[in-house]
Amino acid sequence: MQTKRRDLPPMTALPVFEAVGRHMSIAKAADELCLTPGAVSRQIQNLESFLGCDLFERSHRRITFTPAGEVYWDKIHTSLGQIRAVTSDLSVGIDRRPLVIGSPRVFLQKCIMPALGTLYARRPDIVVKFVTGGHDIEGLDGTIHVGEAISRKGFVCEILGDADLTPVCSPAYLHRAPPLDTPDDLERHTLLRSAEFTRNWERWLGARAPRIFSRTRFIDLESSGLELTAAVEGLGIAIVRQKLVKQELADGQLVALFEKDMVHEHYFFMFADPKLRSDSFRFFRNWLRDAVVE
Repeated sequence: MQTKRRDLPPMTALPVFEAVGRHMSIAKAADELCLTPGAVSRQIQNLESFLGCDLFERSHRRITFTPAGEVYWDKIHTSLGQIRAVTSDLSVGIDRRPLVIGSPRVFLQKCIMPALGTLYARRPDIVVKFVTGGHDIEGLDGTIHVGEAISRKGFVCEILGDADLTPVCSPAYLHRAPPLDTPDDLERHTLLRSAEFTRNWERWLGARAPRIFSRTRFIDLESSGLELTAAVEGLGIAIVRQKLVKQELADGQLVALFEKDMVHEHYFFMFADPKLRSDSFRFFRNWLRDAVVE
């Protein structure tokens, strides 16, 4: 049976051959490619073996092209130049495309929006589109979520910051409401919740949840974030991520309740490994980490 000859040469050898021909030096090509001179020589020998002809004439102190080598180098040099050019154009196109970032609505409002001006001040050309609600990570450049780290092959999931859960209310509500000495007393109070974040009350109350849910009064709100506004207005007690209400706590608009019973969770930023090839994505990632810490 006749063995079919491969149509393509060893592809790893082509950039090595191009670099050696450009410098007319094994040593200089090795420096450029971060290889040893021996590794460069082996790549050239493999390519010559595949082609069945010599590409260079070697003397003690210098190398020169053979006639076949000079013709072949000219074609390879042109082809690799075209590949570099189209790769550069594509990379620039990727960096000009808007980054699409998923985020919880209140996190976007309270943590990202106040710092967003610094992003554009440092990188005026960057374009970022934020989306809220449930979106598949496959359709996003990155997504911010709260809770637990997600382990998924080919993706990075890194901690952005604390997302500790604690009940809060206004000083005015606390002044006129029934006694509130322990979490069990919440059954005599008005609790604020949205459909999206009923889980947060369940998470914080733990085993108490069924009993307190059956006895307390709830004010249900359609959109997440409205429970925070309602708490500031003195309508009841909201369960929030403490990071999201730092300003309201500092200004005295809200007070934190039962801080020793705080539930500790984290915000995470998740993205696919290849996103790190984009300069604009790397810049955004670094900015996001600094903005959330601040």
